[in-house]
Amino acid sequence: MNSRLNAIGRMEDFFNRIDSNRLFNSTDPAWYYQFRTRLKAALVQALVWQRPELEVSKGIQWPYEALKERVFLFEELAGSLDPFVRRQAMLFLALLPFPGQWSWLKKIQANLSDETEVIAFLKLEQETIQSKIAKKSHKKFKLKYFCQILKKPRLPFEKGVLRIFSIPYFFFSIPELLQELGKYYMLYIEPAAGVVFRHTWMRIFSTLEDPTLFGVSSHEDAAFLKSQPGVVITRLAHGDYLETDIEVSHDRKKNFDIVFNATFDEMDRKRHFFMLELMDHPLLKNTTVLFLGRGDETNVDKFKQEVRRKRLDERTAVLANIMRKDVPKQLDRCRIGVHLALHENGCRCIYEFYRSDLPCVISSSMGGINMDIINPKTGIASTDRNLPKAIIEALNNRDGFSPRNWFLENSGIFHSTRKLNSQLKAQFKEWKYNWQDDIVPLTSSGESRYVSNSHYRQFRSEFCWLLDLFNRQTDLPINISED
Repeated sequence: MNSRLNAIGRMEDFFNRIDSNRLFNSTDPAWYYQFRTRLKAALVQALVWQRPELEVSKGIQWPYEALKERVFLFEELAGSLDPFVRRQAMLFLALLPFPGQWSWLKKIQANLSDETEVIAFLKLEQETIQSKIAKKSHKKFKLKYFCQILKKPRLPFEKGVLRIFSIPYFFFSIPELLQELGKYYMLYIEPAAGVVFRHTWMRIFSTLEDPTLFGVSSHEDAAFLKSQPGVVITRLAHGDYLETDIEVSHDRKKNFDIVFNATFDEMDRKRHFFMLELMDHPLLKNTTVLFLGRGDETNVDKFKQEVRRKRLDERTAVLANIMRKDVPKQLDRCRIGVHLALHENGCRCIYEFYRSDLPCVISSSMGGINMDIINPKTGIASTDRNLPKAIIEALNNRDGFSPRNWFLENSGIFHSTRKLNSQLKAQFKEWKYNWQDDIVPLTSSGESRYVSNSHYRQFRSEFCWLLDLFNRQTDLPINISED
Protein backbone atom coordinates (compact mmCIF):
# COMPACT_ATOMS: atom_id res chain seq x y z
CA MET A 1 0.00 0.00 0.00
CA ASN A 2 1.51 3.36 -1.00
CA SER A 3 1.71 6.43 1.23
CA ARG A 4 -1.34 8.06 -0.38
CA LEU A 5 -3.52 5.07 0.45
CA ASN A 6 -1.98 4.86 3.88
CA ALA A 7 -3.14 8.38 4.72
CA ILE A 8 -6.61 8.04 3.21
CA GLY A 9 -6.90 4.44 4.32
CA ARG A 10 -6.11 5.36 7.92
CA MET A 11 -8.90 7.92 7.90
CA GLU A 12 -11.29 5.43 6.30
CA ASP A 13 -10.38 2.92 9.00
CA PHE A 14 -11.19 5.49 11.69
CA PHE A 15 -14.59 6.31 10.21
CA ASN A 16 -15.38 2.61 9.69
CA ARG A 17 -14.53 1.84 13.34
CA ILE A 18 -16.92 4.59 14.45
CA ASP A 19 -19.75 3.47 12.18
CA SER A 20 -19.41 -0.19 13.18
CA ASN A 21 -19.17 0.58 16.92
CA ARG A 22 -15.66 -0.90 17.12
CA LEU A 23 -13.67 2.21 18.01
CA PHE A 24 -13.97 1.71 21.76
CA ASN A 25 -13.34 -2.04 21.83
CA SER A 26 -9.89 -1.55 23.35
CA THR A 27 -9.27 -0.64 26.98
CA ASP A 28 -5.59 0.22 26.49
CA PRO A 29 -4.94 4.00 26.67
CA ALA A 30 -1.59 3.50 24.90
CA TRP A 31 -3.42 2.04 21.91
CA TYR A 32 -5.60 5.15 21.61
CA TYR A 33 -2.61 7.46 21.99
CA GLN A 34 -0.84 5.71 19.12
CA PHE A 35 -4.03 5.52 17.06
CA ARG A 36 -4.68 9.26 17.38
CA THR A 37 -1.04 10.14 16.68
CA ARG A 38 -1.12 8.19 13.42
CA LEU A 39 -4.54 9.58 12.52
CA LYS A 40 -3.42 13.20 13.04
CA ALA A 41 -0.36 12.53 10.87
CA ALA A 42 -2.62 11.07 8.17
CA LEU A 43 -4.84 14.16 8.23
CA VAL A 44 -1.85 16.46 7.75
CA GLN A 45 -0.38 14.20 5.07
CA ALA A 46 -3.61 14.13 3.07
CA LEU A 47 -4.73 17.74 3.57
CA VAL A 48 -1.30 19.34 3.18
CA TRP A 49 1.11 17.21 1.18
CA GLN A 50 -1.24 15.00 -0.83
CA ARG A 51 -4.00 17.45 -1.65
CA PRO A 52 -4.00 16.71 -5.40
CA GLU A 53 -4.50 12.99 -4.76
CA LEU A 54 -7.15 13.64 -2.10
CA GLU A 55 -9.01 15.98 -4.44
CA VAL A 56 -9.52 13.35 -7.15
CA SER A 57 -10.09 10.37 -4.84
CA LYS A 58 -12.33 11.67 -2.05
CA GLY A 59 -12.57 15.43 -2.38
CA ILE A 60 -10.78 18.03 -0.26
CA GLN A 61 -13.75 18.52 2.08
CA TRP A 62 -14.20 14.79 2.76
CA PRO A 63 -12.22 14.59 6.06
CA TYR A 64 -13.93 17.68 7.49
CA GLU A 65 -17.40 16.55 6.42
CA ALA A 66 -16.87 13.04 7.77
CA LEU A 67 -15.82 14.45 11.16
CA LYS A 68 -18.77 16.85 11.20
CA GLU A 69 -21.22 14.02 10.47
CA ARG A 70 -19.95 12.06 13.45
CA VAL A 71 -19.22 14.78 16.00
CA PHE A 72 -22.51 14.23 17.84
CA LEU A 73 -21.51 10.62 18.58
CA PHE A 74 -18.31 11.75 20.28
CA GLU A 75 -20.12 14.52 22.14
CA GLU A 76 -22.53 11.93 23.53
CA LEU A 77 -19.67 9.65 24.53
CA ALA A 78 -17.88 12.59 26.19
CA GLY A 79 -20.78 12.52 28.66
CA SER A 80 -20.58 8.75 29.21
CA LEU A 81 -20.78 7.29 32.70
CA ASP A 82 -17.79 5.14 31.79
CA PRO A 83 -14.77 7.29 32.76
CA PHE A 84 -12.43 5.59 30.28
CA VAL A 85 -14.76 6.07 27.30
CA ARG A 86 -15.50 9.63 28.42
CA ARG A 87 -11.79 10.41 28.58
CA GLN A 88 -11.01 8.94 25.16
CA ALA A 89 -13.98 10.67 23.50
CA MET A 90 -12.84 14.03 24.88
CA LEU A 91 -9.34 13.44 23.54
CA PHE A 92 -10.67 12.66 20.06
CA LEU A 93 -12.79 15.84 20.10
CA ALA A 94 -9.87 17.96 21.29
CA LEU A 95 -7.06 16.60 19.12
CA LEU A 96 -8.82 16.19 15.76
CA PRO A 97 -10.33 19.01 13.64
CA PHE A 98 -13.91 18.45 14.75
CA PRO A 99 -16.34 21.37 14.87
CA GLY A 100 -15.77 23.00 18.26
CA GLN A 101 -12.29 21.49 18.63
CA TRP A 102 -10.93 24.54 20.44
CA SER A 103 -13.62 24.29 23.15
CA TRP A 104 -12.60 20.70 23.80
CA LEU A 105 -8.93 21.65 23.92
CA LYS A 106 -9.80 24.08 26.69
CA LYS A 107 -11.70 21.32 28.53
CA ILE A 108 -8.92 18.76 28.37
CA GLN A 109 -6.37 21.33 29.54
CA ALA A 110 -8.59 21.94 32.56
CA ASN A 111 -9.73 18.37 33.23
CA LEU A 112 -7.15 16.00 31.71
CA SER A 113 -3.94 17.92 32.40
CA ASP A 114 -2.35 14.78 33.89
CA GLU A 115 -2.91 12.78 30.70
CA THR A 116 0.37 11.79 29.03
CA GLU A 117 -1.02 12.58 25.61
CA VAL A 118 -2.17 16.05 26.68
CA ILE A 119 1.19 16.83 28.27
CA ALA A 120 3.00 15.74 25.11
CA PHE A 121 0.64 17.72 22.87
CA LEU A 122 1.09 20.95 24.82
CA LYS A 123 4.86 20.48 25.02
CA LEU A 124 5.14 19.95 21.27
CA GLU A 125 2.93 22.97 20.62
CA GLN A 126 5.18 25.19 22.75
CA GLU A 127 8.37 23.80 21.22
CA THR A 128 7.03 24.38 17.70
CA ILE A 129 6.31 28.02 18.45
CA GLN A 130 9.68 28.54 20.10
CA SER A 131 11.32 27.05 17.02
CA LYS A 132 9.38 29.40 14.72
CA ILE A 133 10.51 32.43 16.72
CA ALA A 134 14.12 31.21 16.88
CA LYS A 135 14.25 30.87 13.08
CA LYS A 136 13.27 34.50 12.52
CA SER A 137 16.12 36.51 11.02
CA HIS A 138 15.04 39.58 13.01
CA LYS A 139 15.85 39.31 16.72
CA LYS A 140 14.35 42.71 17.51
CA PHE A 141 10.96 43.63 16.10
CA LYS A 142 9.39 47.01 15.63
CA LEU A 143 5.69 47.01 16.46
CA LYS A 144 4.89 47.99 12.88
CA TYR A 145 6.68 44.85 11.64
CA PHE A 146 3.80 42.68 12.80
CA CYS A 147 0.82 44.84 13.80
CA GLN A 148 -1.09 47.74 12.28
CA ILE A 149 -3.58 49.98 14.05
CA LEU A 150 -6.50 50.44 11.65
CA LYS A 151 -8.77 52.38 13.99
CA LYS A 152 -8.10 53.99 17.37
CA PRO A 153 -10.11 53.00 20.46
CA ARG A 154 -12.55 55.47 22.05
CA LEU A 155 -13.48 53.61 25.18
CA PRO A 156 -15.78 52.75 26.78
CA PHE A 157 -18.18 52.86 23.84
CA GLU A 158 -15.93 52.16 20.86
CA LYS A 159 -13.02 49.74 20.49
CA GLY A 160 -10.19 50.15 18.04
CA VAL A 161 -9.15 47.64 15.35
CA LEU A 162 -5.67 46.07 15.43
CA ARG A 163 -4.39 44.03 12.50
CA ILE A 164 -1.87 41.25 13.28
CA PHE A 165 -0.28 40.39 9.94
CA SER A 166 2.86 38.58 11.11
CA ILE A 167 4.11 36.28 13.92
CA PRO A 168 0.66 35.92 15.58
CA TYR A 169 1.93 32.76 17.30
CA PHE A 170 4.21 34.77 19.58
CA PHE A 171 1.15 35.69 21.69
CA PHE A 172 0.74 32.02 22.66
CA SER A 173 3.10 32.27 25.62
CA ILE A 174 1.75 35.64 26.83
CA PRO A 175 -2.05 35.23 27.08
CA GLU A 176 -2.32 37.98 29.72
CA LEU A 177 -1.02 40.54 27.21
CA LEU A 178 -3.48 39.29 24.60
CA GLN A 179 -6.37 39.62 27.04
CA GLU A 180 -5.34 43.21 27.76
CA LEU A 181 -5.18 44.01 24.05
CA GLY A 182 -8.67 42.57 23.66
CA LYS A 183 -10.07 45.12 26.08
CA TYR A 184 -9.09 47.96 23.75
CA TYR A 185 -9.08 46.44 20.27
CA MET A 186 -10.92 44.04 18.06
CA LEU A 187 -8.17 41.90 16.53
CA TYR A 188 -7.88 41.07 12.85
CA ILE A 189 -5.56 38.09 12.32
CA GLU A 190 -4.12 37.04 8.96
CA PRO A 191 -2.65 33.52 9.11
CA ALA A 192 0.40 33.15 6.87
CA ALA A 193 -0.78 29.94 5.21
CA GLY A 194 -3.88 27.85 4.75
CA VAL A 195 -5.10 24.50 6.12
CA VAL A 196 -5.37 26.30 9.44
CA PHE A 197 -6.65 23.35 11.49
CA ARG A 198 -2.97 22.46 11.97
CA HIS A 199 -2.37 25.59 14.02
CA THR A 200 -4.19 24.80 17.23
CA TRP A 201 -2.28 27.62 18.96
CA MET A 202 -4.66 30.03 17.20
CA ARG A 203 -7.28 29.15 19.82
CA ILE A 204 -5.69 31.76 22.11
CA PHE A 205 -7.46 34.39 20.01
CA SER A 206 -10.86 32.83 20.71
CA THR A 207 -10.79 33.69 24.44
CA LEU A 208 -11.07 37.49 24.27
CA GLU A 209 -13.93 39.79 25.30
CA ASP A 210 -15.18 39.91 21.71
CA PRO A 211 -14.65 37.46 18.86
CA THR A 212 -11.47 37.76 16.82
CA LEU A 213 -11.73 38.37 13.08
CA PHE A 214 -9.68 35.89 11.02
CA GLY A 215 -8.80 36.66 7.41
CA VAL A 216 -8.80 33.34 5.55
CA SER A 217 -9.31 33.09 1.82
CA SER A 218 -10.54 29.54 1.33
CA HIS A 219 -13.92 27.99 1.98
CA GLU A 220 -12.10 25.11 3.68
CA ASP A 221 -10.47 27.30 6.32
CA ALA A 222 -13.47 29.59 6.74
CA ALA A 223 -15.74 26.61 7.42
CA PHE A 224 -13.36 25.16 10.00
CA LEU A 225 -12.88 28.45 11.86
CA LYS A 226 -16.61 29.26 11.81
CA SER A 227 -17.16 26.06 13.76
CA GLN A 228 -14.86 27.26 16.56
CA PRO A 229 -15.89 29.55 19.46
CA GLY A 230 -14.98 33.23 19.66
CA VAL A 231 -14.28 33.65 15.95
CA VAL A 232 -15.69 35.65 13.05
CA ILE A 233 -14.48 35.33 9.46
CA THR A 234 -13.61 37.49 6.49
CA ARG A 235 -12.43 36.03 3.20
CA LEU A 236 -10.09 39.01 2.81
CA ALA A 237 -6.41 38.32 3.49
CA HIS A 238 -2.86 39.37 2.58
CA GLY A 239 -3.00 39.44 -1.24
CA ASP A 240 -6.35 41.23 -1.41
CA TYR A 241 -4.71 44.49 -0.32
CA LEU A 242 -2.31 44.73 -3.27
CA GLU A 243 -1.26 48.18 -4.48
CA THR A 244 -2.89 49.19 -7.78
CA ASP A 245 -0.57 51.97 -8.93
CA ILE A 246 1.44 50.33 -11.72
CA GLU A 247 1.30 50.81 -15.47
CA VAL A 248 1.00 47.90 -17.87
CA SER A 249 2.51 47.92 -21.35
CA HIS A 250 0.47 45.81 -23.76
CA ASP A 251 2.88 46.49 -26.61
CA ARG A 252 6.01 45.10 -25.01
CA LYS A 253 7.43 41.93 -26.53
CA LYS A 254 6.82 38.84 -24.43
CA ASN A 255 10.01 36.92 -23.75
CA PHE A 256 8.42 34.05 -21.82
CA ASP A 257 5.24 32.03 -22.11
CA ILE A 258 4.95 31.43 -18.37
CA VAL A 259 6.06 33.09 -15.17
CA PHE A 260 6.32 31.07 -11.97
CA ASN A 261 6.78 33.33 -8.93
CA ALA A 262 7.41 31.57 -5.60
CA THR A 263 10.02 31.42 -2.86
CA PHE A 264 12.89 29.00 -3.42
CA ASP A 265 13.03 28.37 0.34
CA GLU A 266 9.81 26.32 0.26
CA MET A 267 10.07 24.44 -2.99
CA ASP A 268 8.29 21.40 -1.55
CA ARG A 269 5.19 23.51 -0.81
CA LYS A 270 5.43 25.73 -3.89
CA ARG A 271 6.19 22.76 -6.19
CA HIS A 272 8.94 24.18 -8.38
CA PHE A 273 10.03 20.71 -9.46
CA PHE A 274 6.50 19.84 -10.51
CA MET A 275 6.58 22.85 -12.83
CA LEU A 276 9.74 21.39 -14.38
CA GLU A 277 7.91 18.08 -14.86
CA LEU A 278 5.10 19.92 -16.64
CA MET A 279 7.62 21.51 -18.99
CA ASP A 280 8.55 17.99 -20.12
CA HIS A 281 4.94 17.20 -21.09
CA PRO A 282 4.43 16.84 -24.87
CA LEU A 283 1.90 19.71 -24.89
CA LEU A 284 4.41 22.03 -23.21
CA LYS A 285 7.65 20.90 -24.84
CA ASN A 286 8.24 24.29 -26.47
CA THR A 287 7.10 26.59 -23.67
CA THR A 288 9.52 28.98 -21.99
CA VAL A 289 9.33 29.77 -18.28
CA LEU A 290 10.68 32.56 -16.09
CA PHE A 291 11.13 31.55 -12.45
CA LEU A 292 11.03 34.43 -9.97
CA GLY A 293 11.27 34.32 -6.21
CA ARG A 294 13.23 35.08 -3.10
CA GLY A 295 15.37 32.51 -1.37
CA ASP A 296 18.68 31.44 0.07
CA GLU A 297 21.36 31.12 -2.60
CA THR A 298 21.87 27.45 -1.70
CA ASN A 299 18.24 26.70 -2.55
CA VAL A 300 18.37 28.79 -5.72
CA ASP A 301 21.48 26.86 -6.83
CA LYS A 302 19.77 23.57 -6.05
CA PHE A 303 16.93 24.52 -8.35
CA LYS A 304 19.28 25.66 -11.13
CA GLN A 305 21.07 22.33 -10.90
CA GLU A 306 17.76 20.50 -11.39
CA VAL A 307 16.98 22.67 -14.41
CA ARG A 308 20.32 21.70 -15.94
CA ARG A 309 19.90 18.03 -15.00
CA LYS A 310 16.58 17.95 -16.84
CA ARG A 311 18.16 19.82 -19.79
CA LEU A 312 15.61 22.61 -19.59
CA ASP A 313 18.09 25.48 -19.29
CA GLU A 314 17.49 26.70 -22.86
CA ARG A 315 13.79 27.21 -22.11
CA THR A 316 14.21 28.43 -18.54
CA ALA A 317 15.40 31.60 -16.82
CA VAL A 318 15.84 31.96 -13.06
CA LEU A 319 15.77 35.42 -11.54
CA ALA A 320 16.09 35.34 -7.76
CA ASN A 321 15.89 37.97 -5.04
CA ILE A 322 14.91 40.97 -7.13
CA MET A 323 13.30 43.95 -5.41
CA ARG A 324 9.54 43.75 -5.03
CA LYS A 325 9.13 47.00 -6.94
CA ASP A 326 10.84 45.35 -9.93
CA VAL A 327 8.47 42.38 -10.10
CA PRO A 328 5.89 44.10 -12.39
CA LYS A 329 8.61 44.84 -14.95
CA GLN A 330 9.46 41.13 -15.09
CA LEU A 331 5.82 40.07 -15.26
CA ASP A 332 5.41 42.37 -18.24
CA ARG A 333 7.80 40.07 -20.14
CA CYS A 334 5.47 37.07 -19.73
CA ARG A 335 2.19 35.87 -21.23
CA ILE A 336 0.53 33.98 -18.34
CA GLY A 337 1.22 33.06 -14.73
CA VAL A 338 1.17 29.55 -13.28
CA HIS A 339 0.89 28.85 -9.56
CA LEU A 340 1.02 25.32 -8.13
CA ALA A 341 1.49 25.72 -4.37
CA LEU A 342 -0.10 23.11 -2.13
CA HIS A 343 -1.48 25.82 0.16
CA GLU A 344 -1.42 29.58 0.66
CA ASN A 345 -3.60 32.21 2.33
CA GLY A 346 -4.62 35.02 0.02
CA CYS A 347 -1.58 34.51 -2.20
CA ARG A 348 -0.07 37.82 -3.30
CA CYS A 349 1.53 36.55 -6.50
CA ILE A 350 -1.83 35.61 -8.09
CA TYR A 351 -3.10 39.16 -7.59
CA GLU A 352 0.20 40.46 -8.96
CA PHE A 353 -0.40 38.42 -12.11
CA TYR A 354 -3.87 39.93 -12.46
CA ARG A 355 -2.62 43.46 -11.85
CA SER A 356 -0.12 42.97 -14.69
CA ASP A 357 -2.92 41.60 -16.90
CA LEU A 358 -1.64 38.03 -16.81
CA PRO A 359 -4.25 35.28 -16.62
CA CYS A 360 -3.27 32.60 -14.13
CA VAL A 361 -3.51 28.81 -14.19
CA ILE A 362 -3.60 27.18 -10.76
CA SER A 363 -3.93 23.72 -9.28
CA SER A 364 -7.54 23.33 -8.16
CA SER A 365 -6.42 21.40 -5.08
CA MET A 366 -4.57 24.44 -3.71
CA GLY A 367 -5.47 25.25 -0.13
CA GLY A 368 -5.94 28.76 1.24
CA ILE A 369 -7.33 30.40 -1.90
CA ASN A 370 -10.73 31.87 -2.63
CA MET A 371 -11.70 29.99 -5.77
CA ASP A 372 -14.09 32.81 -6.72
CA ILE A 373 -11.09 34.82 -7.93
CA ILE A 374 -10.39 32.13 -10.55
CA ASN A 375 -13.08 32.79 -13.12
CA PRO A 376 -13.53 33.19 -16.90
CA LYS A 377 -12.00 36.69 -16.74
CA THR A 378 -8.92 35.74 -14.73
CA GLY A 379 -7.75 32.21 -15.41
CA ILE A 380 -8.24 28.47 -15.03
CA ALA A 381 -8.23 26.10 -12.05
CA SER A 382 -7.32 22.56 -13.04
CA THR A 383 -6.57 19.21 -11.47
CA ASP A 384 -2.90 18.30 -11.65
CA ARG A 385 -3.55 15.72 -14.33
CA ASN A 386 -5.12 18.29 -16.66
CA LEU A 387 -2.71 21.15 -16.02
CA PRO A 388 -0.82 20.83 -19.35
CA LYS A 389 -4.10 21.14 -21.25
CA ALA A 390 -5.20 24.08 -19.08
CA ILE A 391 -1.87 25.91 -19.58
CA ILE A 392 -2.02 25.51 -23.35
CA GLU A 393 -5.64 26.67 -23.35
CA ALA A 394 -4.68 29.81 -21.41
CA LEU A 395 -1.73 30.51 -23.74
CA ASN A 396 -3.80 30.01 -26.89
CA ASN A 397 -6.71 32.11 -25.64
CA ARG A 398 -4.80 34.72 -23.69
CA ASP A 399 -6.69 37.62 -25.28
CA GLY A 400 -9.97 36.13 -24.11
CA PHE A 401 -9.12 36.93 -20.49
CA SER A 402 -9.26 40.34 -18.82
CA PRO A 403 -7.56 39.84 -15.43
CA ARG A 404 -6.43 43.45 -14.95
CA ASN A 405 -9.95 44.78 -15.50
CA TRP A 406 -11.26 42.24 -13.00
CA PHE A 407 -8.56 43.23 -10.50
CA LEU A 408 -9.23 46.97 -10.81
CA GLU A 409 -12.98 46.44 -10.46
CA ASN A 410 -12.92 43.95 -7.59
CA SER A 411 -9.66 43.91 -5.66
CA GLY A 412 -6.68 45.97 -4.54
CA ILE A 413 -6.15 48.30 -1.60
CA PHE A 414 -9.25 50.44 -1.80
CA HIS A 415 -11.88 47.89 -2.84
CA SER A 416 -10.69 45.43 -0.18
CA THR A 417 -10.38 48.09 2.53
CA ARG A 418 -13.93 49.24 1.77
CA LYS A 419 -15.23 45.67 2.03
CA LEU A 420 -13.39 45.09 5.31
CA ASN A 421 -14.60 48.42 6.70
CA SER A 422 -18.22 47.50 5.91
CA GLN A 423 -17.87 44.15 7.63
CA LEU A 424 -16.25 45.65 10.72
CA LYS A 425 -18.85 48.40 10.92
CA ALA A 426 -21.65 45.82 10.85
CA GLN A 427 -19.82 43.74 13.46
CA PHE A 428 -19.45 46.75 15.79
CA LYS A 429 -23.16 47.50 15.43
CA GLU A 430 -24.01 43.90 16.33
CA TRP A 431 -21.85 44.15 19.45
CA LYS A 432 -23.41 47.51 20.42
CA TYR A 433 -20.23 49.54 19.90
CA ASN A 434 -20.16 53.03 18.41
CA TRP A 435 -18.50 53.61 15.04
CA GLN A 436 -17.14 57.13 14.58
CA ASP A 437 -14.14 56.68 12.27
CA ASP A 438 -13.59 54.30 9.36
CA ILE A 439 -10.43 52.21 9.20
CA VAL A 440 -7.40 53.45 7.26
CA PRO A 441 -6.44 51.66 4.02
CA LEU A 442 -4.44 48.42 4.23
CA THR A 443 -1.64 47.20 2.00
CA SER A 444 -0.05 43.76 1.57
CA SER A 445 3.58 44.86 1.68
CA GLY A 446 5.94 47.31 3.33
CA GLU A 447 7.21 47.14 6.87
CA SER A 448 4.25 49.07 8.33
CA ARG A 449 1.48 48.06 5.89
CA TYR A 450 0.25 51.66 5.80
CA VAL A 451 -0.53 53.29 2.45
CA SER A 452 0.70 56.63 3.76
CA ASN A 453 3.12 57.58 6.51
CA SER A 454 0.53 60.08 7.65
CA HIS A 455 -1.71 57.16 8.65
CA TYR A 456 1.09 55.75 10.76
CA ARG A 457 1.72 59.14 12.37
CA GLN A 458 -1.92 59.65 13.28
CA PHE A 459 -1.70 56.57 15.53
CA ARG A 460 1.59 57.63 17.12
CA SER A 461 0.17 57.95 20.65
CA GLU A 462 -1.59 54.57 20.34
CA PHE A 463 1.67 52.90 19.25
CA CYS A 464 3.45 54.45 22.24
CA TRP A 465 0.76 52.99 24.50
CA LEU A 466 1.13 49.59 22.83
CA LEU A 467 4.89 49.65 23.23
CA ASP A 468 4.54 50.41 26.93
CA LEU A 469 2.00 47.59 27.31
CA PHE A 470 4.31 45.10 25.58
CA ASN A 471 7.40 46.18 27.50
CA ARG A 472 5.64 45.77 30.83
CA GLN A 473 5.68 42.05 30.10
CA THR A 474 8.74 40.46 31.69
CA ASP A 475 8.66 37.28 29.60
CA LEU A 476 8.26 38.51 26.04
CA PRO A 477 9.62 35.89 23.60
CA ILE A 478 10.95 38.66 21.31
CA ASN A 479 12.42 42.13 21.78
CA ILE A 480 10.13 44.93 20.66
CA SER A 481 10.63 48.60 19.85
CA GLU A 482 8.36 51.20 18.28
CA ASP A 483 10.41 52.57 15.38
